[in-house]
Amino acid sequence: MDNKPIQLLLVEDNPADVRLLRELLKEISGSSFVLTVASRMSEAQAKLAAASFDVVVTDLSLPDSRDLASYRNLRMVAPAVPVIVLSGVDDESLAASAVREGAQDYLFKTGLDAHILGRAIRHAIERHVAEQKLIRSEAFYHSLVEHLPQNIFRKDLKERFTFANQRFCQLLGKSLEEIIGKTDFDFYPPALAAKFQQDDREVINTGRIFETIEENVAPDGEKIYVHVVKTPIRDADGRVLGTQCIFWDMTAQKRFELELQRKNDELEASEAALRKSNEDLKSAQMQLIQAEKMESIGTLAAGVAHEVKNPLAILQMGINYLSKKVPAGDESIAMVLQEMREAITRADSITRGLLDFAASKQLTVKSEDFNQLISDTLKMVRHELNKKRVELVKDLAESLPKVAVEKTQIQQVFVNIFVNAVHAMPEGGTLTVRTYCQQMTETTHSEGSRSSAHLWVGDTVVVAEVEDTGTGIPQEHLAKIFDPFFTTKPTGVGTGLGLPVSRKIVELHGGTIDIKNKPDGKGVRVTVRLQVRRENS
Repeated sequence: MDNKPIQLLLVEDNPADVRLLRELLKEISGSSFVLTVASRMSEAQAKLAAASFDVVVTDLSLPDSRDLASYRNLRMVAPAVPVIVLSGVDDESLAASAVREGAQDYLFKTGLDAHILGRAIRHAIERHVAEQKLIRSEAFYHSLVEHLPQNIFRKDLKERFTFANQRFCQLLGKSLEEIIGKTDFDFYPPALAAKFQQDDREVINTGRIFETIEENVAPDGEKIYVHVVKTPIRDADGRVLGTQCIFWDMTAQKRFELELQRKNDELEASEAALRKSNEDLKSAQMQLIQAEKMESIGTLAAGVAHEVKNPLAILQMGINYLSKKVPAGDESIAMVLQEMREAITRADSITRGLLDFAASKQLTVKSEDFNQLISDTLKMVRHELNKKRVELVKDLAESLPKVAVEKTQIQQVFVNIFVNAVHAMPEGGTLTVRTYCQQMTETTHSEGSRSSAHLWVGDTVVVAEVEDTGTGIPQEHLAKIFDPFFTTKPTGVGTGLGLPVSRKIVELHGGTIDIKNKPDGKGVRVTVRLQVRRENS
């Protein structure tokens, strides 16, 4: 600052505060002041209209104007003059609002000294001069970027818009006058505005270019994708004065990429389904077990099987036709056709089984070795265990009595239990499977079950306990886990039928299934009890 006296307008109606300010101005070293005092807003506005001032220091509580209206009334008359608010009210919210609307500083009268006042005045004038220079230097720049196809805007260090080209104005649906001086929070949802300002602060703090592809929101609420490049704005000395952002809409390209990715995912899923058709059909069969009040599931199973049989029949006809066209002696083609024929036969067999399964029927039980049944089922999920880095611990009791069960249905129950345990350990863990024999000490009957089967006191049962080291089940969910269609898994991972159907199968066998968090709070324990084979089974 040069030695020219600073023209200062003090807007204050308290004579004591006027005298204090006058004395403090005298103590400020390196600067001299020409002080003009106005005790009312109307007087201040008249003085601003009649003379030129370098800075205004104003109280917000005046006889004819109060709070932020006082600041706005001054800016309305002299928008180019920097304003410092000097208030006796220690109100952080009011201070933040004043600064956000453009006040250079907000000072409290209590504890004010010459050093604080002098620094605030110097900084206010310096910042104002710097922004004025910036505005003049941008004039030519504005003329160049005004009609570019990209959206372009600038902000100062307080995140206030200082420039926006017409394309950006059209995007927001606002005029330039409605944008200048505002922040992202005036136009965008809070979370999005905070994200934009966080990116700005990174550019300001690091001085580096920021580039990304991100989501944005159009004024009509539509989600769009934009390519964003933010750069620091510097003065002649290299100091960062603000940020500049250039972005352009790439929604069509992004949506094309997302759609392409979706198609690729569908293709991969389709290929995986073809490679694992047997496993997928078994999984579907598990979900479509006939249970009480689930006739609709049986109907769905029948519909699915019907839709699969028709394409299989067409494929069989095609293979029969191609078989007649195989060149004599070409064993490779004949072998491939034979493998395809066998695959269709297997798929058709599974489809017929699914149709049979859709209809209600009585259990066909046989005497089975329980430990062998468990071991065979574990082999079915061995791939899942290895893929998720789950360690298997088997503790199977010797010489267990046999159980009378329909093997495939009980295996479906344990496949569901094992898979649930694996899903509960996404980062790996330990799956423990334990079997033993037990004599019942109390009568059991599952809550909500309408089956007449009970385990009575004195009954001998075989027990399977399956424990995982996963995240456990929230207490509020434990009462709902057997409700049809209740699931906490993501869409596409679980249907909410696995546990209800499993309980139905176990109850049809006269057994029980119980699921609880382990006492140590580290995982879940599933307990399945089945009656031992009777002598006449």
